Amino acid sequence: MVKRKKLFIKVLCLLFLFLFLAISFTYYFEDQKEEKRINNFLSTDKTVLTKNNYIAVIEIPKIKLKKGFYAYGNPKNNVNQNIQVIETSTMPDVKCGNLILASHSGTSKIAYFKNLYKLEKGDIAYVYFNDIQYTYQLLYIYSEKKDGQISIRREKNQTNLTLITCDKKDDSLQNIYIFKQLS
Repeated sequence: MVKRKKLFIKVLCLLFLFLFLAISFTYYFEDQKEEKRINNFLSTDKTVLTKNNYIAVIEIPKIKLKKGFYAYGNPKNNVNQNIQVIETSTMPDVKCGNLILASHSGTSKIAYFKNLYKLEKGDIAYVYFNDIQYTYQLLYIYSEKKDGQISIRREKNQTNLTLITCDKKDDSLQNIYIFKQLS
């Protein structure tokens, strides 16, 4: 009886190990595909650009975020699959505009904004759009109740990047990060 229990525990451990390895490899290959899509987007070969359908790429070096996102109206432009471009957004080339992006901040594979909480005033973000790198600097962060509405507090005479995600500690709040375009 003791031998059977030991055998059962060994088999169970092997199954868990196999499952862990399978999940790890899946995530690894998904990350590799994403990196390739971003590199293709940033390449100058426009036939590659039309294949991946990204409209732009956001990069925040401090938190090692580099992710492409889709245009408003694209079925892949939703927070449950990707970084979402919010309907009232303008792209970085619009003077005094505001590119508004939202993403999850939890622990899942789609929680692209999970490390935004590590950002501080003055940190830098980049948006690559139409073969131009736009540079942004974080001005301030504030929180609001998560109730389906949000008030974006920004200077109307400057071009901004606004990032929105859930608060890491309080599910009833969302955090808003306001960046000012430098170039």
